[in-house]
Amino acid sequence: MRDSAIAMAKRLLVDSIWKSANLEGLGTTFPKTEAILANAPTNTRTEEVLFIINMKRAWQFLLDNLDYGNNLMLLREYNKIVGELLFEYAGEIRTIPVQIGGTSWEPEMPHTGIIIDRLEKIELIEDVELRALKYFCYVARTQMFIDGNKRVAQLIANKVLIQNDIGIFQIPIDKLEQFKALLIEFYETDNDENMIAFMRTYCVKRIR
Repeated sequence: MRDSAIAMAKRLLVDSIWKSANLEGLGTTFPKTEAILANAPTNTRTEEVLFIINMKRAWQFLLDNLDYGNNLMLLREYNKIVGELLFEYAGEIRTIPVQIGGTSWEPEMPHTGIIIDRLEKIELIEDVELRALKYFCYVARTQMFIDGNKRVAQLIANKVLIQNDIGIFQIPIDKLEQFKALLIEFYETDNDENMIAFMRTYCVKRIR
């Protein structure tokens, strides 16, 4: 039942990783991303190489574990993979304050019990696309990890879409600035209405 979405995810893997890198401000080109994933010689920074290789490993883990529950343990594993050798405490719920670039808003300290409860509520949403996008919004805004939260948010949104044979989640390069502005608005207001509407229109790449 999931062959089509899985096939799309594999076919567009380089594209997805390239777009994730640009969301994080790395400015990596598509050819450079392709070269790194092919282990071909290319002039690049260690940070870029680690980011891209870690995202490939995270995607492989995602596709290999589609039947695993959408829960905090899975999110922690995603973060552990994307953060390996890039930042400290990868896979661990943060215990120190963090700041978000572009806004004076600061996320609250995460609490495991609250996170588990909220994830369980999101999992009950019947509209699968909405469920995937709600996961993205919650993980991105909660900032439960020291770093890599948007990467984890993209991975869990993708998992929900793929396991339900809908398609994949990507943020188009030409919509990045608009996406970032809406993300800041969402962070500051905790109102995800505009964010969800934008992502439904531009970020869900459907198989049909």
